[in-house]
Amino acid sequence: MNWRDYQRKQRVVELGNRFISYVDEGQGEPVVLLHGIPTWGYLWSGLLPALALTHRVLIPDLLGFGYSDKREGFERSITRQAEAMDAWMDRLEVEDAVVVGHDIGGGVAQHLAVRFPRRVSKLCLMNSVCFDAWPVELMVQLGHPGVVRKLSAQMVQRMLKAGLRRAGFESAPPEGLVEGLVEPYATEAGKTSLVRDAAALDTNQTQELVPRLRHLAVPTCILWGVEDLFLPVRYGERLAWEIPGARLARVEGAKHFLMWDQPHAVMTELFEFLGVEGRPELAGLEAAEVSREVITYESYTPGPG
Repeated sequence: MNWRDYQRKQRVVELGNRFISYVDEGQGEPVVLLHGIPTWGYLWSGLLPALALTHRVLIPDLLGFGYSDKREGFERSITRQAEAMDAWMDRLEVEDAVVVGHDIGGGVAQHLAVRFPRRVSKLCLMNSVCFDAWPVELMVQLGHPGVVRKLSAQMVQRMLKAGLRRAGFESAPPEGLVEGLVEPYATEAGKTSLVRDAAALDTNQTQELVPRLRHLAVPTCILWGVEDLFLPVRYGERLAWEIPGARLARVEGAKHFLMWDQPHAVMTELFEFLGVEGRPELAGLEAAEVSREVITYESYTPGPG
């Protein structure tokens, strides 16, 4: 599915004087998929067809991202994004859902689980921001206010594409994927919005959750591409230790975008976590098995960092 086909699936809902674009496909238990930076809902397009066979799949573009509202004048922090997701679910009359978050979407998911626990029936974190592991250098550079004035949208696009290709994927991504992931930011308005998004990244907003993670009472699965250069696997290990009963699945042969490097492994873990019996065929996904380690932490001594 190319980005244009995906974008045509999107619907729009207003939240006060803002709006959120989202995809809503399938029937059954709701699953909310939250993207990170600098992507948008298209990140999940490879998993959407299989997941929609068994569940209602809801994929929003976070405020300031993708084809959601990108105008000036609102806060874009992960705390505010979590509040927006709570309001969005309310508008859609979705009482609770399995919430899956990648990158800063994982930070938003953590805030939802801690601050709006009624919304999260299960929690899945994939190579998620956490603790003091973020923001990464590329995003720190992007978030400098001078970028808006000094770099054109075309220059920012080149920087993003190069960074994602160099460090985001273990194997060559499908043709057109990287271009599609950053397409919403190809205009000057899109570039400015993404710079504002990057400027809002604040490690304190995950650090403040640490004492409360230990009191989460929601089933939690953590999937981590072990070759991630942005967010090393030790942070996934610590999350599994901090969240009671959390299970960590190490996905070999995957970097940050594990859902593209190893889609079959990711969907296999997701289906197991969701309790899908008689797992449907993963049409279009690589069927080869990968080496992955699943660990339940009953006791763990975290290393430095």
